[in-house]
Amino acid sequence: MKNVFLSLFACVAFSGIILAQNTPGFTYTAHRLNTPIGAKIVFDELPALPEAHILLKKALPAPLSAVQQAKVQLDEQRRNHLKAASLHKKSGAALPIVGRNFNANVTNGTPNDNDFAIGNNGMIISCVNTNILMLNDTGRALIQRSLSAFGNALGPLNRTYDPRAIYDPIADRFIVVYLQGTTSADTRIIVAFSETNDPTKGWNLYQIPGNITGDSSWSDYPIISLSKTELFITVNRLRDNSGWKDGFIESYIWQVETSGGYAGDSLVQKVYTNIKYNDKPVWSICPVKGGATLHGPDMYFLSHRPSDLRNDTVFVHYITNTIASGKSSLGMRVLKNPQAYGLQPNAIMPNKKKLQTNDARVLSAMYQGGVIYYVGNTINPSTFSPAIYFGRIHEIWTNTPRLEGEIIGSDSLDLGYPSIAYVGTGENGDHSSMITFSHVSEKHFPGTSVVYVDRNFKVSSPVFVKQGEGSINLILDSVQRWGDYTGIQKKYNELGVAWLSGSWGTNSGQNRTWISRMINSDPSVGMQPTETAVQAGKMYPNPASDLVTFEFEMTQKTLLGIEIMGIDGRNQKTIAKAFAKPGLNQLQINTQDIPTGLYIIHLVSDEGIQFTFKCMVKH
Repeated sequence: MKNVFLSLFACVAFSGIILAQNTPGFTYTAHRLNTPIGAKIVFDELPALPEAHILLKKALPAPLSAVQQAKVQLDEQRRNHLKAASLHKKSGAALPIVGRNFNANVTNGTPNDNDFAIGNNGMIISCVNTNILMLNDTGRALIQRSLSAFGNALGPLNRTYDPRAIYDPIADRFIVVYLQGTTSADTRIIVAFSETNDPTKGWNLYQIPGNITGDSSWSDYPIISLSKTELFITVNRLRDNSGWKDGFIESYIWQVETSGGYAGDSLVQKVYTNIKYNDKPVWSICPVKGGATLHGPDMYFLSHRPSDLRNDTVFVHYITNTIASGKSSLGMRVLKNPQAYGLQPNAIMPNKKKLQTNDARVLSAMYQGGVIYYVGNTINPSTFSPAIYFGRIHEIWTNTPRLEGEIIGSDSLDLGYPSIAYVGTGENGDHSSMITFSHVSEKHFPGTSVVYVDRNFKVSSPVFVKQGEGSINLILDSVQRWGDYTGIQKKYNELGVAWLSGSWGTNSGQNRTWISRMINSDPSVGMQPTETAVQAGKMYPNPASDLVTFEFEMTQKTLLGIEIMGIDGRNQKTIAKAFAKPGLNQLQINTQDIPTGLYIIHLVSDEGIQFTFKCMVKH
């Protein structure tokens, strides 16, 4: 193994442009590995095993780490900070439309780490701690297995967690990555490649060692992305008998050829370790995904200084070329964003208990049209509450890239765990995207929200996708686990459409998964969604001043609730419930007592939203 020092010159080709950067103090080590296929699985032969780990009670408290001590102080300062009462708003950006949406994974584990992927054929993979669910885009569950059962052919799996899923629109395949073990004795990265575009069929399974140093350490918190031909996995290496707050050693980047995984051959890999700047390891590296499509062969990765109370440093890592080229190498640039980020306090639920917000690391990033977009947790200094950091890096290939950032926050909501996806036309200058995140407050139960970012980077007001029904109460602690990430993906064969996966609190204290189809309604990029984009149905008259009539078809008798909310996502309430019969149904509501305005009306069953209509009430 050769230790490589790039202190004089590093060169990367990206989108046909050469980037040269001198980065004193940057070091890394590269290793070449080859992993044979571990097993092939077919779901018809796979037993449904119980979930691998369920956290029922809190162990004896451990000494507080430096990050925990800082958050305790932040929580105390926040208690003394007066907050305004009105919602934060951004003007000028169209509101995203909530389309078909439904409940997904059920788990008693915590945290409820949500990730998912959707194929061009509408097949969905939804992952949480500790299971994987295959379903279609109507919400019908097809196959569900615990993560331990899914990878059981590799050998005993007794501690599976942190699942990630991604769809490859070029190969038309799915990839799932998750971890096994929280000690050096058995730490593995499980990587699964679907054999076809149907995730309910066969998979090729591999296990990459989580400890390649032979010491007392293990791998935690994977993030994944794809280039046109390779899979990238980043993990954090931790010490035995330690957690992510106090046991961090360093971060790794794995570069893996996808062709072998799809074919069931050996995986050709390269891993980059000992990634340091000024002899200090860089903490938590987030790979940059594609926007309108996959990019490559070169890839970008981002890091913050996530535990600092205030910082503006952005580490930009880049891998030049593919493993097959024989020229792949790692470089780094250290940039400054004018908008600082910082460690945030914990979030507060209506039951006065808190939700853990972790740190200010980069959680999700994408590249589109010459711009790297990235999001993560941060403190909102104007309200002293948890918020979303939204950063952009323009012209990264030049000697003087332009950075800008802003804080997406709310005067009455605590926000956390964002992820971002592209929803524009793909044309130069169209930066349209959607950012999903978790929300909560002392008046709002934990739920999922989304904002739209237009081509000029204007951010819409937040829209509730799923409002919670109760506070999360899964462990015997005043600080509950919220979920370390959310998921959102562009639907590659539908213009202006993204699907997201978030969480919500139930009235029994559980943390559940919610999946939703989101539609870009921005007319500036040619988006003109109709009600039929969700499901066939008619509504008339529109505008309505007295009565409004809905016509729709059902396949079976179903109890439907009628939910109405303002176009800003607020004031949602159920105003009636009625049984719909099989076949054609006609339903009317009186709009005389509804104020003039534009509304979204949902017809909702226990399985989720069945029909969505946009109605103008005008008196």
